[in-house]
Amino acid sequence: MIGKPPSKPRQSVENYIRSIGRHYLQAVIVMTLLIAATYLTMVVALDRHSLQQKISFLTSNQFIRFQQLASQTRALMRASADPTLPEYITSPMRDDIHRAIGDIHAMSAELHELHQSIGGNLLERLNPRDEVSEQLRLELYARLEDFLERATRIANATTEDRRQRYSFWGPIDFAVAADGMLMRQFAELIRHVHDRSGVSIDNAKLISTGLLALIAATVILASILLFGPLLKKLRNEHRRTMAFEKRLTLLAHTDALTGLNNRSSFNAALGNLFGELERTGSGFSMLLVDLDRFKSINDGLGHPAGDAVLRHVARALQKTARASDVIARLGGDEFAVLLPGIRDASVLDAAAERAIEAIAAEIPFEDRMLQVSASIGGAVVPDHAVDEAGLMRIVDLALYTAKGSRSTTVIFDETALARRLEENQLSLALVLAADRNEFVVHYQQKVDLPTGAHLGFEALVRWQHPELGLLAPGRFLPLMEGTQLIRGMTRAVIAAVGRDLKAWKAAGLTPGPVSINLPETLLVGDEGYEFFAGTIRENGLEWRDFAVEITEDVFLNRSADQILATVARFHKHGVSISLDDFGTGFASLVHLRDFPFDELKIDRSFVDGIGRDARSEQIIRAMIHLAQSLGKRCVAEGIETEGQRRFLKDAGCDVGQGYHFARPEPAALAGKRLPRQAAAIDRHTAAGAPAASRRRLALR
Repeated sequence: MIGKPPSKPRQSVENYIRSIGRHYLQAVIVMTLLIAATYLTMVVALDRHSLQQKISFLTSNQFIRFQQLASQTRALMRASADPTLPEYITSPMRDDIHRAIGDIHAMSAELHELHQSIGGNLLERLNPRDEVSEQLRLELYARLEDFLERATRIANATTEDRRQRYSFWGPIDFAVAADGMLMRQFAELIRHVHDRSGVSIDNAKLISTGLLALIAATVILASILLFGPLLKKLRNEHRRTMAFEKRLTLLAHTDALTGLNNRSSFNAALGNLFGELERTGSGFSMLLVDLDRFKSINDGLGHPAGDAVLRHVARALQKTARASDVIARLGGDEFAVLLPGIRDASVLDAAAERAIEAIAAEIPFEDRMLQVSASIGGAVVPDHAVDEAGLMRIVDLALYTAKGSRSTTVIFDETALARRLEENQLSLALVLAADRNEFVVHYQQKVDLPTGAHLGFEALVRWQHPELGLLAPGRFLPLMEGTQLIRGMTRAVIAAVGRDLKAWKAAGLTPGPVSINLPETLLVGDEGYEFFAGTIRENGLEWRDFAVEITEDVFLNRSADQILATVARFHKHGVSISLDDFGTGFASLVHLRDFPFDELKIDRSFVDGIGRDARSEQIIRAMIHLAQSLGKRCVAEGIETEGQRRFLKDAGCDVGQGYHFARPEPAALAGKRLPRQAAAIDRHTAAGAPAASRRRLALR
């Protein structure tokens, strides 16, 4: 399973981001408050500065008006000293004095209000009270009020009074009063007011600077405390994401079970090699590897055993390949190897043979040793193909040819192509063969080795092809593996044997039981049993007219319990059960002990070694002894010479079949070998047949 990105770190980052969102909102609120405080401070400072500016402006205007009043009053006093000066001249002068006095009073009132307003200003409260300036203002206002009273009396006095009282010393005295202390106090007050205005600006600058510094500090701290860890987490998450993406890329191009390249990676490498071929003309080769009988191991021992085999094959290919070679598992039990730079078919063949040898090594699995073989097809580019589709097609053809012999290497040639085309045509024709009654049965005789007496037949299927004639099983049975066609063929064989048995019996002949090989697919469930039951009913036969042969592969089938139940049903009806090809499959002593079979069939590969291979002879003796110890019959197939027959007879084998006795024959020819029932019994009785033979005759 494809690994997943760690959800905990991602969830942690998401939670942290949400937490940062909350803290960031708080920071924004704080900064907003600080900005608002800065704004209000600036408003307060500017308001204070505006008041100070108005005070400064009014104080300066009041001072100017005061000087004007002083000049106007002195002028009136000088004019009053001239008795000839008419009234219409002095009268406007008095009016100007009164206006000036009124203006000064109004300015004083306005200045009083401004001083009260500035007293309520926040910055004014924060600053220490300026007692000197306040005392100076009060003294100035007192003196100014006294001056205004004097100017009012002068303006309100008659001309005669002014002449008598102020004719000479009055202007001088008034000038001294006006220009003396008041002048100095006005100047001092204006200076103080200006200084206070500067102080307000400085305070505003200081407070604003402090608030802006707090804002900057808040932003910096928020960035460091909030976003610093976030950036660190994001960097870590980015590194984890990049590592995960890298792992995903690796997994996307790697077979999870074996660690080899997968089909996608293989296709990319194949495309690159063809691209290199176009650019530089450098060729390469390809091997396609398929395991023999892998399904039996995978189905029989389970997927863990199948996985162990696949990993073993991967290691074997890696061990025999070069560093530059591309090894891939394409799916199931199919592997491929790309060999850059190899354009010699003999070099490619040698590499394939090394791979086959390495794959054939024993595989330890759960206290047992598994063994698997491989078939390999190969092709050279550009000798055999110039594009990807063509290469895959011809390599598949070569592999198909190799699988016909198993554990073989076939490098593509034209003969292989022709054979594959022929096999494709046969596969298409096989679909209708059963419905067209094209399957025929030939019978090979089984004989009693001590006496040579006829005991029965083994039914061997042939295909009467409408164009190619009679085809042997080796031509078409491999095409039926893994398909449902074998069901129809088996049904046709059972039906044909039933008709032939009926005919032989009707002619008074003694055929004995006919053995039929029943595939695993028909042993799982009731279908195979029903085929026999239907044929027996239709032809008026008995169950003991048949024998069922099964291979050792059934012991590895996951449905072995169902198979055992089906075999038990056959055995209950008296059907002889034969364990075919004994010694070449996966039978163990436990299977031999628990499985209800009646005879062991020694495979022809061991019989062929008699007289040439001492080990084969020792194995045969051990098999015969094992069968006798278990109380089972022992059948040897593939007997072709008298020496083989004699060795088997001396070793204690019960039954034999092979070309030495008879070849597989059609029913018409096989029937000529059959004795008639009475004659057969008399002959065996007169000859004093051994107990074992009499027991077999009784079973018929």
